[in-house]
Amino acid sequence: MKLGCNTVLFAGFDVQEALDQIAFAGYEYVELAAIKGMCEHLSVDQGTRGAEEVGKRVEAAGLTATAVEAATTDPERLARVCELAAAIGIDIVNVGSGGKSGDEESTKEAIANVVRLADVARDHGCRLAVKPHVGQAIFDAATALRLTAEVDHPALGLNFDPSHLYRADEDPDDVARQWGSRIITSHFRDCASRERQVGPPPTQVPGRGTVDIPATLRALAEVGYAGPLNLEVIGAASYTLPQATSIAAETRGYLNRCLQELG
Repeated sequence: MKLGCNTVLFAGFDVQEALDQIAFAGYEYVELAAIKGMCEHLSVDQGTRGAEEVGKRVEAAGLTATAVEAATTDPERLARVCELAAAIGIDIVNVGSGGKSGDEESTKEAIANVVRLADVARDHGCRLAVKPHVGQAIFDAATALRLTAEVDHPALGLNFDPSHLYRADEDPDDVARQWGSRIITSHFRDCASRERQVGPPPTQVPGRGTVDIPATLRALAEVGYAGPLNLEVIGAASYTLPQATSIAAETRGYLNRCLQELG
């Protein structure tokens, strides 16, 4: 598995500082945030030339970009993000489904929109990774399996986030075994409880919360997952650079040791 860090952890800093600190923390891989209103280290306003410059900075930092977090259900915005991803050579773009949990009509609409989004990703040479998200139409193991059963699309896969699954009253290790090869990337973090609201950044650090991280990693290994594990910590925009870097470094050390123990 490829240990990486999403630049959203460094939302209070520019992309160069984010890349430098992620590399300093020992990571080899990075996910670029293109999240409107939260963190746009990869911005649709940059155009492809700007994206190529970001790609050069990633390479100069000794990192490899494995994914972009778009976090959009708008096909037009997704198309622009995919253009930037393709310019850098990134083929995974992460989104949520939108919609409302437990509402059948909303779920049908969300699934229909995922088809459109997957078409957009395919047309730009990318794969769409949908993350089951607390409160959205696709939010747990069953709704994700429904999505992949109803949408047989070569550009569609799942983004495995143990914290969202745990807060949907799932056991992430069980979900990993159910999803298997449908998982194409992972936003990896912990949580303090099964409360629906995500906690502050320290509670998202793998190993500090209540998710069984070793069991989750073991299950991913059992299904043959060898893709990205990108730390995705939100809510740290006001943190100092040393605070954000310590979160990245602690996570890298812990997860690296867990993976070593898997053999």
